Amino acid sequence: MIGQDITLDKLFEDIDHQIEILNAIAHDSTILTEQLRLMQESRELLRTQDLEIARLTEMIDPDNLVDLSTLMEKQSDED
Repeated sequence: MIGQDITLDKLFEDIDHQIEILNAIAHDSTILTEQLRLMQESRELLRTQDLEIARLTEMIDPDNLVDLSTLMEKQSDED
């Protein structure tokens, strides 16, 4: 998990750097302004996904997981 966090932090750092550069050079360029908007939107979506994954991970209790393969086998046998 720590490795994934470091990689994700690096990705956010790279995106933030690209956003800074686009902010500096975009001015009235429609294409660069759109690229900036897309970068910011992508960053927010990644952050939202990261938070959702963390929330779902906390909800999953490995001690209470059911063996889903057994349930699927039962369903297959019934069909």
